[in-house]
Amino acid sequence: MLPSHIITAIAFARLDLGDTIDQPLPQLIGAATFTGHVASGSVEFALDAAVLSAKDAPEALLMWLNHRLEHDRSTVTGYGLAADARLLEVLPLGRWSPAVRVLAGRCQPVIDLGALADGEPINLRACCAAAGVPCSTPDRVRDFAAWCTGRHDVIVGALELDVIAVWRLTMTQIAARTSLGAEVQRIIDAHLACWLRGADFAAAATHLAALNAAGPATSPSTTH
Repeated sequence: MLPSHIITAIAFARLDLGDTIDQPLPQLIGAATFTGHVASGSVEFALDAAVLSAKDAPEALLMWLNHRLEHDRSTVTGYGLAADARLLEVLPLGRWSPAVRVLAGRCQPVIDLGALADGEPINLRACCAAAGVPCSTPDRVRDFAAWCTGRHDVIVGALELDVIAVWRLTMTQIAARTSLGAEVQRIIDAHLACWLRGADFAAAATHLAALNAAGPATSPSTTH
C-alpha cells in the first residue's frame, strides 16, 4: 500500500430466496466495508456495515452503498464484485448508481479476488482456509431466520468477519507483487493488530487471535 493510498474491502450478505418467495435472483441483504490507509506514518482503519430488515426495499442497500462509495477515492477489493454489481444494477435506479459503477470497475481501480482459476471462480472461504484467515460459515437457515426476525447482529457479525478477511487477503496479494512486500505486510499487520485490540466486537477478537497465532509482527513504530 503506497502512502496516501486507500484500500477499501467490501463484503456482501446474500440470501437465495427463490425457494421461499419465488424470487429467481439472490438478494443482497447487507454489506460491510473495511478501509485502511496510511496517514502520518500509521495505518488508520474504519469499518462500516448495514443490513436490511425484511420490511426494507432492496434498493435501500443500494442507497447506503451509494453514500459509502460515491466519493470514495480508494481501490475497492472483494470477491465476485462483478456479480454483486449485476444484482444491484437490476434494482430501481441501479443503472445510475455510483456504487454499481464503482463495483463494476468503471470509475476507479478494483481488485476482484474472485477471478477465475482453471475456469472456476475462486471462493472466499477456500482462500481463507488456505491462508489460515478466519471467515464466516454460510448457513442459509440461520441467516434467513435472523433476517426475518430482525436479529441483525447475526448477519453483521458474519459481515465483519468476512470484510476483514477480504482486506487481509488483499494485503497478502499486494505484498506478493514486490520484493519488500513481506516486510511491509508485517508492518501493516502490526497496525491492524493494534486496531483490532482496541475494537469491541467478536470478529475483531477472532482476527486478532489469528494474527497472534501467525507470529509476531513488526512494531508499528517502524513506519514513523
